[in-house]
Amino acid sequence: MKQSKILIICFILLFLTGCWDEKEIGEVDYITTLGIDYKDENYIIYVQMLDFSNVAKQEVSKVSQPATLYIGKSSGKNINDAVYNLYRTTQQQVNWSHVGAIIYSESVLKKGIENVEQSLIKHGDFRYTPWMFGTTESIEEILSTTGFFQLPPLYTILYKPNDMYKIYSYIEPMRMHRFISEYKEPGGTALLPSLTINETDWKQSVEEPKSKKVLQINGAFPVSNGTYKEWLSYEEIAGLRWTQTQTQSTPVDIVIGDEIKGTVRIMKPSAKVDLIRKGNDFHFNINVEAEGTLIDLEDQLSLKKIQELVSKQIEKEIRTTYLKGIDKDADVYNLKNVLFHDRIKPEQLNDYPLTADSLNKITVNFILKSKGAYE
Repeated sequence: MKQSKILIICFILLFLTGCWDEKEIGEVDYITTLGIDYKDENYIIYVQMLDFSNVAKQEVSKVSQPATLYIGKSSGKNINDAVYNLYRTTQQQVNWSHVGAIIYSESVLKKGIENVEQSLIKHGDFRYTPWMFGTTESIEEILSTTGFFQLPPLYTILYKPNDMYKIYSYIEPMRMHRFISEYKEPGGTALLPSLTINETDWKQSVEEPKSKKVLQINGAFPVSNGTYKEWLSYEEIAGLRWTQTQTQSTPVDIVIGDEIKGTVRIMKPSAKVDLIRKGNDFHFNINVEAEGTLIDLEDQLSLKKIQELVSKQIEKEIRTTYLKGIDKDADVYNLKNVLFHDRIKPEQLNDYPLTADSLNKITVNFILKSKGAYE
């Protein structure tokens, strides 16, 4: 009886699957960032690889040596050619499931990105969750920029843009699935955050003033229908934060004439766009509700006066950003998408061009919750 049981168990074991082809973490090359450029009728891809086994050690111990990372480069007539040319020099199996960020050069955005994205998603282990960026800088330099204290790039805004956005909301980070959804939506415009390298604001120490390169968001690339027209600077899109649904905390100046008299921190503003349409005549009104607290005040101003000045500044930023967008053929507030949802067919949207007068009234209701130490 005992022997029969042993034979049955052995027989069952023959049909059990194992993880014979499972590889250790050090036996796979993990791509963490993908950059794509277009030059001389060729696509150029840049990949960044990190040693994840070392990353784990750096999280629990003091870092004495710079993080080990490798930058790969390859080119081809299309994305797949470039990828397979890269495989010719990789030394181990490549895994794409850990890609945390994708960077498009301005030339790729001008060329058109729909074919690029179709090529990417054909890879079975590629996900729709990487953070998306555009840049006019060298992608290779961006991928070589590490975090503070010799930490790997995983600890920069390239991989953790939301951490900074929660405390300083200006240009909303965007994942791949949302980016594609927004620019493919009829009348939709996706605003791709723009990356640059800042070499002036940080130094390693006072005694040894070596400049520290850090990544910075410096504007946005408006993409609509898979095409890009013209870059918008950080200052030009100041009004965008008042209409973005995810804005958490953002400062606004108290301005009298040309002088800044103080600063208010706004928390979670909300905005509503109203469409007024009669036949082919239409215009939009934007209504903003906001609350905030006083951070700094140079002159004695009443609560009512502060609320009036802040409301005026927010209104000015919203309109200025809209007009900058119109100048560059960019619908920054997705107003044409509002038209689409008002039963305008996608093929008819071009019959409703946006002009400077299309944005009519901007109403801002700002409430100062506290003057803090300035009560």
